[in-house]
Amino acid sequence: MKQLWYINKDAKTVRERVELRDVPVPELASDFDVKVKLAYAALCATDVHMMTQGVFGAEPPMPLGHEGAGTVVEAGPRAAAFGFAPGDRVTLLPHGSCGMCPMCKRGLRQYCRMAHPTSAFAEYLVTDVSAVFKIPGDGDLKNYTLTEPAGCTVRAMDLTPIPHGATVCVAGIGGIGSILLNQVILSGASQITAIDPVPEKRRLALEMGAQYAIDPFGEDVKARAMEITDGFGYDIVFEASGSPKAARTPLDILAQCGTASYFAVFPPDFDFPVNLYDLFMKEGRIQTVFFDPTNQPRTISLIPRLQTDKIIGKIMPLSDAAEALELFEQSIYPKILLDCAM
Repeated sequence: MKQLWYINKDAKTVRERVELRDVPVPELASDFDVKVKLAYAALCATDVHMMTQGVFGAEPPMPLGHEGAGTVVEAGPRAAAFGFAPGDRVTLLPHGSCGMCPMCKRGLRQYCRMAHPTSAFAEYLVTDVSAVFKIPGDGDLKNYTLTEPAGCTVRAMDLTPIPHGATVCVAGIGGIGSILLNQVILSGASQITAIDPVPEKRRLALEMGAQYAIDPFGEDVKARAMEITDGFGYDIVFEASGSPKAARTPLDILAQCGTASYFAVFPPDFDFPVNLYDLFMKEGRIQTVFFDPTNQPRTISLIPRLQTDKIIGKIMPLSDAAEALELFEQSIYPKILLDCAM
């Protein structure tokens, strides 16, 4: 079968960092394992950042991909006892969890010390049953490929609840930012504002339901934000771009008693100063967001309410994965999916 691998961290381009390999179809290694035939896998900025910034300790050689959906083709006896069988349509977590390590016992499965990645840029994968969730039988697998990133946005909303009428800004309308914007639009927020330097993404944000869109390259972001919010600033600002140049923006446009939620993954070696007196005078709060695998059932229920027709910009064959990664870097489409059967 075909599988995409990260092979060279010293290469100058993403295309040169990856290789589509012919590898054996994986076999079940445990009674708890499930074998899935992938239908689609979605590209994520984290995939690129693993290769260019070493996030999550990524080191080549290693297979890539953590957002996928497909069909079960084989289930171990213990997985079958949990209700999984060939033909089930499923979506996947980035990794399984052991359930026994100290972090799992604390209810923090996302920090499992025995976690192993699902490696979704492939035709097939085998993973622990803890990483597999059933989806409705009539659900479009393309849409449910977005369950993992949508689950991250659900975590963001859990950590930073939006009171009805609260003013909210989302900075960065990429793949994850566009899904987050969708959640904000469903939340009852007001004066919903998107910040993005790409005209197509500002237009997308407005089409999705944002009320305002700011060009950070062509406008004074703080001045425009204060104009929109009558000089108060935003109650909640989600930073979803991951750009060090944009890291200061949430604090600059934050209202009194507001929350700046740093949702994106920033480079591991990036630091920026925070004036704690200014934050104190606002009684502001800084929140970060990781992931919570226990919210996947709720996320699956939300998928039909996502504007996936707008968020999924392009679908390309797995055989063109290197080209897809190059295109992803151009930041034209919010989400690019790989068709794992091609």
